[in-house]
Amino acid sequence: MKSIADYDKEILQDSNNAELYRLRGIEYYKIEDLDRAIKDFDQAIRIDPNFARAYLNRGNAFELKEDPDRAIKDFDQAIRIDPNFAQAYVNRGNAFELKEDLDRAIADYTKAIQIDPKNADVYIHRGGAYSTYGLVFLYGQNDIIRANAFFDQAITDFNQAITINPNNAVVYVNRGMAYKFKEDFDQAIMDFDQAIKINPNYADAYWQRGHTYGRDNNGIDQAIADFNKTLQLDPNHEIAYNSRALMYFERGDYAKAITDWEAVLRLNPNHSTAKMSIEKAKKRM
Repeated sequence: MKSIADYDKEILQDSNNAELYRLRGIEYYKIEDLDRAIKDFDQAIRIDPNFARAYLNRGNAFELKEDPDRAIKDFDQAIRIDPNFAQAYVNRGNAFELKEDLDRAIADYTKAIQIDPKNADVYIHRGGAYSTYGLVFLYGQNDIIRANAFFDQAITDFNQAITINPNNAVVYVNRGMAYKFKEDFDQAIMDFDQAIKINPNYADAYWQRGHTYGRDNNGIDQAIADFNKTLQLDPNHEIAYNSRALMYFERGDYAKAITDWEAVLRLNPNHSTAKMSIEKAKKRM
């Protein structure tokens, strides 16, 4: 694998090679030196104005800089140059999701699937967008029927992703979350189990399973065990501290709950709920 220094030398010898600038830009992108990455992608595009991959790469850099509008313009250009560039549709869909434009995001993911139906990641992206739509109707409009319809579409996409690649732990977590939102808790836990089987160090899979166990008093001990594992793997997992504190509070172990909420405040001093919860626990004590 070539380094930035290697590309520096090659560019000195061949300064009109657009691909060398693009490849060096990718190396800068990997280390999140985004300004230098964009400068290299700019140069690649100046040399070759029809270089679709350079527009894609520059769009990715703008997206990482949280500038989705400029990213979308670059993905638009990549698609104009190559209308069958599946990854450009996927990345533009991601940018539309950043702008909370789920309809356009789903349309782009659908187009990418039409071009490349064997790409499991695109089904995961579209399934995620459907899940987000489900949450909008579940919590934003209290419309359980429409929410569940979107969760079902998400599950269908996650099923397809699993058919293509059954060893991706992330997709099992995503499908488990969709089942959880549908209150199909047994199926959700089965998916989180599978994610953990594939990747025993997947902290969020333990948190999701713990959160599902903790939905009623019968699962408090199992929930705490999963939150313990989450925090063992990721000691800065703020949500896991908060979730474990809630379980301790429900169990009447107020001192441990306070300790966990204090950990939340160390990670996020502006967490007002943790502050109020500490006071509530102290009164219970």
